[in-house]
Amino acid sequence: MDKKFSEQDICNELISYVKNNIVDSSISISNETPFNQIGLDSSSIIELVLFIERKFQVAISEGDLVPDNLKSVEALARCTYKYI
Repeated sequence: MDKKFSEQDICNELISYVKNNIVDSSISISNETPFNQIGLDSSSIIELVLFIERKFQVAISEGDLVPDNLKSVEALARCTYKYI
């Protein structure tokens, strides 16, 4: 089965969401930028997870909501990709 979205598509959506809804749009964000470096707290990360679940129509299991999967756009996209 072909996946509808790539990991990079997910990264792009996440970066766009963060810049438009969470941090000042002038803040530079790459796939590898640690969330804590740009001021994202646990509430912001939960907001991101909820955005992903709505946008990509997936449900990320609690077992995947661990620090390693929630540290950057790239890590969260990789985790999300498994569900698509």
